[in-house]
Amino acid sequence: MRYGYARVSTDHQSTDAQLTVLRHEGLTDDQITQDVISGGVPALMRPGMSSLLERLQEGDHLIAAKLDRLGRDTIDVMGLIRILNERRINLRILNIGIETNTPNGRLFLTILAGFAEFEREIIRERTLAGLAAAREAGIKLGRRPKLSMRQRTHAIELSQSGLSNRQIADLLGVSASTIQRLVYPRVHQKLAF
Repeated sequence: MRYGYARVSTDHQSTDAQLTVLRHEGLTDDQITQDVISGGVPALMRPGMSSLLERLQEGDHLIAAKLDRLGRDTIDVMGLIRILNERRINLRILNIGIETNTPNGRLFLTILAGFAEFEREIIRERTLAGLAAAREAGIKLGRRPKLSMRQRTHAIELSQSGLSNRQIADLLGVSASTIQRLVYPRVHQKLAF
């Protein structure tokens, strides 16, 4: 039997392109399993992949449109491939034309998975360096404050005059927890550590 696997990370993404490629290979919708879950979640913990692995039998073929749909890191992808190989299930990745039932296919797949992980690490390092540079340049990162400096001062004055956090929050159109953090900042800083 032949089975297909498609995955996207969020509900905002679509598996349509993957499904088109898998259907072009002759797979029906009944033969294709889909997951909407991050590639960072290990393959064996994804509901769709887990149920698919239960159905797969020796001699079956698992087909994926792209390597990165199987997982995000080399260790996880190679672990999945090892399980498939031990069970004598062939893995075929369409966009790179690799099948794991050959030594050449397994070698090439290992190299590609390593490069994919390396690329993600480089992107991560660049992102962290960019954030550090922005902080050094004095750029404030994160969400904009809900209250202006004037509103914060006013909220503290209202609290000192005896109004409750809920009353102040209702007046300023924010949550009571926003006022709580403003009125008692040291308590929240200690709790954060």
